[in-house]
Amino acid sequence: MAEKKKILLIDDDPDFVEAVKVIVENAGYDVRVAYDGAEGLEAVAQEKPDLIVLDVMMPVMNGHEACAKLKSDPQTAKIPIILLTAVADRVTTSTYTHRDMLESEAEDYMPKPVEPEELLSLIKGWLR
Repeated sequence: MAEKKKILLIDDDPDFVEAVKVIVENAGYDVRVAYDGAEGLEAVAQEKPDLIVLDVMMPVMNGHEACAKLKSDPQTAKIPIILLTAVADRVTTSTYTHRDMLESEAEDYMPKPVEPEELLSLIKGWLR
């Protein structure tokens, strides 16, 4: 039997984390969680996830900072990262978000609130 792909979900909202965790686990993935960017970096070092879902706006270390650190490290640079942002949507992307996305080198992003089917589609696509 194939080993489940490991997803690391990093977000500071416990209710959001629990809801998304259930959705992603029900789709057959192994989900780990962290509640801020610094905790997320520690989890990446320990868990070596196959993909990271990373919120942008968090205390301690925001998602852009965490993404930049992960992408600058040869050990973690190839892990796909999907940024979650409450400040833009796919139709009306703000210049701020677009610039930050390019600078952070994340593979993709999606707006909050998250559409479960779209998130699962992104996860599946990046894990091919």
